[in-house]
Amino acid sequence: MKLRIYAVGEVDSVAKIMISLPDGFLRRVDRTAKAQGRSRSELIREALRGMLADQETVSGSWKDALAPLRELEEQWVGRWDSTDIIRYYRETRYGRQDRR
Repeated sequence: MKLRIYAVGEVDSVAKIMISLPDGFLRRVDRTAKAQGRSRSELIREALRGMLADQETVSGSWKDALAPLRELEEQWVGRWDSTDIIRYYRETRYGRQDRR
C-alpha cells in the first residue's frame, strides 16, 4: 500500500483504477494536463472532486431554495379561498363594481 501526501496536508492511501476513454478525448485530457503542468491523474482527480462537490452543493441548494416557499405555505394554507379571489377578478375585470 502506498501513501501519498497532498498539498493540503492530508494523508490518504491511493488506489489505481483502469478506465476506458476514447482516443480523441484522452488526447484532450493529456493536452490540458500538459498546459496546466499537471499529470493526467491529477487532472482527472481534480475534475472528479469538483463534480462531486457540485453534486453536494446542488442537493443542499434545493432545500435552501424551497425554504421560503415552505414558510409561505405555513402562513397561507387554509387562510384564504382561491375561489373568492377568482370570483373577485372575474367580476371586476370589465369595470364592474366590487361588491365587498
